[in-house]
Amino acid sequence: MRVVERPVEVPVRTTPTRRDWLPLLGALAGQIDDGRIYDRDLLDLFNALGVVLDAYRRRAYVRSGSIDFQRQARARQVRHDLT
Repeated sequence: MRVVERPVEVPVRTTPTRRDWLPLLGALAGQIDDGRIYDRDLLDLFNALGVVLDAYRRRAYVRSGSIDFQRQARARQVRHDLT
């Protein structure tokens, strides 16, 4: 008998980072539009998205309106970069 060592890769699920969420939500929207999410799953998805929106609304800067300021500043930056 001969013992041989070799690396074995095991896939590990990772938690999405802040940079992952925009493309993931875009992909989810596309799958809903394409009908790839079953109607029977839409109520659970609706509830989960409600939890996300509640958490989003609890952020102080969203309630204070400063998010609108950030959005305007970002739009100005994009216009500046295009010129």
